[in-house]
Amino acid sequence: MRNSMRTQSQMGRSTLFGLTILCIAISWNSPGRGETVAEWIWHDDAGVAGVEVRFHRQFEVATIPTSAVFRFGSESAWIEVFLDGKWIARSAPYGPVVQVDLTDRLGTGTHQLDVRARNADGPSAFWGLLVLDTADGLETLGTDQRWLCQKVDDEKQVDSTAGSVVSKGRVDSRLMITPRRQVGISSVENYEQWKQALGTDLSTDVGTFSLVPDFDLQLVRKAQEGEDSWVSMSFDPMGRVVIAKEQQGLLRMTLSKDGAKVVSVETIDDELKECRGLLFAHGDLFVNANNSKALYRVKMQENGRLGERRLLYKSDGGVGHGRNDLALGPDGKIYVIHGDSVTLPTEVIDYTSPYRDARQGKRTSEGHLLRIDPETGAVEVLAAGLRNPFGIDFNPQGDIFTYDADAEYDMGAPWYRPTRVNHIVIGGDYGWRGVTHTWPPYYPDHPDNAHANLDIGKGSPTAVKFGTRSHFPARYRQALFVLDWAYGRILAVHTIARGASYLMTAETFLQGRPLNVTDLGFGADGSMYFVTGGRKTQSALYRVRFSGAAPSTESQPTIQQKARRQFARRSRKLRRDLESSLTAEYLVATKFNEIWNHLDSDDPWIRHAARGVIERRPIEVWQKRVLSGPADGVPMEAFVAMVRAAQPRFATRLLKQLDLVDWPSLSLEQKYSLVYVYQLGLRQSAEADLNQNPSLKRLAEYYPVGDYRVDRLLSEILISHTDLAVTPTLKLMSETVDQNQRMHFLHVLRNSRSSWTVAERRTYFAELQRVGEYFGGAGMPDFNANIREDILETLSDVEREMYDDVVAGDSDEPVVIPSRPIVKRWTLPELLATSAARNGEGDHRRGAELFAAASCIRCHRYGRQGASVGPDLTSVANRFSRRDLLRSIVQPSDVVAEKYRSLQIVTSDGRTLVGQPASGGDFRSPILRLAIDPLDGRKFIEINKKEIEVQQVSPVSWMPTGLLDTLTEHEVADLLAYLESSDGR
Repeated sequence: MRNSMRTQSQMGRSTLFGLTILCIAISWNSPGRGETVAEWIWHDDAGVAGVEVRFHRQFEVATIPTSAVFRFGSESAWIEVFLDGKWIARSAPYGPVVQVDLTDRLGTGTHQLDVRARNADGPSAFWGLLVLDTADGLETLGTDQRWLCQKVDDEKQVDSTAGSVVSKGRVDSRLMITPRRQVGISSVENYEQWKQALGTDLSTDVGTFSLVPDFDLQLVRKAQEGEDSWVSMSFDPMGRVVIAKEQQGLLRMTLSKDGAKVVSVETIDDELKECRGLLFAHGDLFVNANNSKALYRVKMQENGRLGERRLLYKSDGGVGHGRNDLALGPDGKIYVIHGDSVTLPTEVIDYTSPYRDARQGKRTSEGHLLRIDPETGAVEVLAAGLRNPFGIDFNPQGDIFTYDADAEYDMGAPWYRPTRVNHIVIGGDYGWRGVTHTWPPYYPDHPDNAHANLDIGKGSPTAVKFGTRSHFPARYRQALFVLDWAYGRILAVHTIARGASYLMTAETFLQGRPLNVTDLGFGADGSMYFVTGGRKTQSALYRVRFSGAAPSTESQPTIQQKARRQFARRSRKLRRDLESSLTAEYLVATKFNEIWNHLDSDDPWIRHAARGVIERRPIEVWQKRVLSGPADGVPMEAFVAMVRAAQPRFATRLLKQLDLVDWPSLSLEQKYSLVYVYQLGLRQSAEADLNQNPSLKRLAEYYPVGDYRVDRLLSEILISHTDLAVTPTLKLMSETVDQNQRMHFLHVLRNSRSSWTVAERRTYFAELQRVGEYFGGAGMPDFNANIREDILETLSDVEREMYDDVVAGDSDEPVVIPSRPIVKRWTLPELLATSAARNGEGDHRRGAELFAAASCIRCHRYGRQGASVGPDLTSVANRFSRRDLLRSIVQPSDVVAEKYRSLQIVTSDGRTLVGQPASGGDFRSPILRLAIDPLDGRKFIEINKKEIEVQQVSPVSWMPTGLLDTLTEHEVADLLAYLESSDGR
């Protein structure tokens, strides 16, 4: 097979950041099944702290790829990645695996990947894998010892000699999930698939399920008449399955010896209501009965019957996001997870910060984790700030995990927080406050939250369980299985110990339709059993078994894995030592100093634990450390603790101290925290004229930073308190294609009464009109209306009349571009010839007009103009040759990037439909709107998602042919001059 990406045939020279470097020959891999083709690498001075190194690799692309994805990660290192000298992404020491789509950036020719790296405390290394999908198949370029590196000294001078790259072993395949098994949800997925299990006595055909290779799935038993819908399950000490009915009561099922079927069913309780949590421990059954609003300990008698029921804990509040799962901790206590409908207890030991609003007497709605003594019923609050975490489980190391819910109403908005898997730490506040439907909206993620682990996306979390008791291969035996009720999925979340917490990735383990999964467990035979049900749907019990060949030997740990595990053990012990100090009544000075120093740890989980201890000490003990002395010697986390104390008497001194912090030396994480401290500190400040506040002037000098999280907070501060930010904020809004970011800037600008130019007002309202095209949840129309109402409040009657044409809202009439006569049926050879003959003759200003006249602007973005239906053409000449550019226009179906391909859908009644998901609408809608005209997104057909039998990508481009046929030779030259200019101006 011919390689579409080939090596440089000889050593060459190129320029990196103004430096001369060597580039070496490389080889490309054609990966086989399960092959890992990347290695952890670092430089040879791994033991030297704070060393900056630059890595690089050059390669050539011979055929335009339909997909180009770069996936990478770092460990104990900050890295920034550049392609052909342009920044593309970054990774922090404890950040997630990063995936970047480079399809629009990789044309044919020579390219170079560069990585700037700086080590943190721990086993520093990074990895990367570039995967190209071309007509010749999949090809990969991974990090290995053939990369080159150069060290940078303290004066930022680069060593002219190449350093040695050290390989620390192959990258764990769990970090490189294939696209087919990644967990993202498309617009075609049916949020209401569970409704297909209503009003039927049939279970889903296991033959229609999608399951990872080498596993078998079978139906064990479906619910019979009178057995209700099933919401939870647990194995008793005899290996029998106890199942909770949705309304009330418990069933017990005895399995056959081979576990393949149920041989008997009996009712063992008919009083407890909706038992979402079942746990056999200490010889008894613990039941978290949601609609009974209580946790009970039920005596197990010798004959297997249930005996005396003892109330352990009674809770107030609602039942929607209610009393959920239970788990037995390593300490023998019962761990209870509740959603935000349940009232947070107050007169108990609480490990969370005393600065939390709930601890300050403010009533909040937040999910929480409790620890309850099984004998005395004593209750402790361990963590809070969750939405509706349904499941809870411990890993073998004794750490707690859950899968928390999103707020579907907020989908598509910048304050939407996706479902996420978290390692729950003692004392953690995860930021949720249950204030959905309020305006202005609440952003739940802040720098002072407990650190999040893995965002999953859209879904409806139910149970979680580690595969520790399974007979699965190590990859899945070590995984945390999490259930998504809405989309009928079981996901395998891979948790890899890193620092004081865990690096996580996820893959789709199993999916069906309908498959409204509610709970799971592992039987004595090592198989996974799970139940479906909820909302009165048909229920069933299924079994998943591993049927593949057992590995002959377990793989030996790599150098990086050994170092990571050793460092993680030490870090985990340190975090737990800090957590154990949360309730200490007194700390000796040496212990306090030790904890204070951990506020500056590179590990966010260590920093969070240390701050938790500091915040429980009287502020008089430590405020001088923050407000006196050199500002650069104060840990950023100490500033966070200081501002959270909400002491207005210290606000002015705090702001002055913040102004002395050396901004350029800060990492992005530190800048994010610093700006947050400024935001809270300014709210506490008593200074009347904030426009004259030196802190605000300083922040305005740094805005924008170029990182959305930091710029989000800066925009909020500067728009609220100054007249310095309208122009840069509108520029940010216009330049980004990210819907969440555009909507945030619309939202933050809505109350600005600063001086706007006419052009700025029109830019704002033009984007506000596009909100109707945003994908979102049920709240998107409300958000649109609220933003519009707020911005109109800032306009005078004269201004309203001036902008009436754009204020009125989106017109139902499509924009009409005058039709043009056919001039010539251009072919690629003819276009290449005429463009060569007229090279340099084009007028790029006239080309901008033709970009619209030829309908390019309807689908393509160029600079700040156009739509994002197709690839962004800004600086396209820097990425693609003229031949490639003309070929993609004249013969658009030759190479169609995967993300721009049309969908081909076959329905249950035999219809075949082709188009792209139309803009706008509700993510949760059971109706798919399929746009059928690439030049008019308003033309679409509606398909009920439950009627979709087959969906696949179409090989035919969505882009029409003949778009240049209305242009003359001179006009072709004009259009090319425009496209080949740097920014269209």
